[in-house]
Amino acid sequence: MDDKLQIPASVELTKEEGWTQRDKYLYFIARHHLHIEEEQTDELGFGDILRTFHTTDFSETEVVQGFEEEFTIADVRETTRSILLENELNEKVTGTITGSAKSPLYELSANIETSLEQIIRSSVGQSIKSGHSVSTRVKKSFTISQKIKSGSQELHVAVAGYRKYSRNVFLHYIDYLSVEYLRTALGLRRKKSNLPRPIGGKHANRIPMNMPLFKLYYWKLESESSLLYTETEYRQLPKVKHPDRIIFEELREEISLPLPSKPDRPSLYTLSNIAFPLRWIDRKGPWTREELEKIELDEADGSAWWFQYGPGKDKT
Repeated sequence: MDDKLQIPASVELTKEEGWTQRDKYLYFIARHHLHIEEEQTDELGFGDILRTFHTTDFSETEVVQGFEEEFTIADVRETTRSILLENELNEKVTGTITGSAKSPLYELSANIETSLEQIIRSSVGQSIKSGHSVSTRVKKSFTISQKIKSGSQELHVAVAGYRKYSRNVFLHYIDYLSVEYLRTALGLRRKKSNLPRPIGGKHANRIPMNMPLFKLYYWKLESESSLLYTETEYRQLPKVKHPDRIIFEELREEISLPLPSKPDRPSLYTLSNIAFPLRWIDRKGPWTREELEKIELDEADGSAWWFQYGPGKDKT
């Protein structure tokens, strides 16, 4: 089964704090678009005992019961996100892209893919060597409906079943956007500008990568049903000791996927319009509009606007 994952998620980029602030008036984001291939393996395992049941020696026993249990399991999505949202990696990717951009159209150098691949491969390699995993607590419902033959003298136990899955994770492409509040020579108010700008409807802010990141294995609760086993049978079952851990391997497979004909929605241009108002003084935060207006006015002191339209007009 193939899947897609965007890091950071779109909902995070609808707010200013989801973007990297480069300086007072400049913001930036680089978003990773992952291609994920998941496969179910044949390997089964079993967890701890959930319930025990007594049976009678002389008649068949029918067990029908539903119950809920809480488990700690591996959070595959958050583990993947945390690897690519690592602070040092973010800083290096941001610095590489912004350092390569050429004015005035924000064009990138020809070797940008190679530079980014080296940075990402090094950072991801360190993360998977450390066995980095994120876990989560979940509640699962189980239903038992099973008949036990008479004459069974052992306790019967209900256990949860797990199946091992594998995921190949590739970086398909990176898109990026710079948001800057600029003032014209004769203007006072700073207004938002996106770079690079779309050219003829074509979004030029995408960097094709097509690089393998890692392969991972994790245990997934197989179903909402649980089977009964005798204590002897249970001791012989393969056990899952750490269902909250993810095992990583180096991924050597290659992909060659074309860029989407249209950018994934919502685009970074759309998200920037949600996160940032047109005018700098309209931004929301722990400040007042009056405070931002005063900052803009103080910074305009001595400018062309100051002497043509502002307080300096009366002094000329």
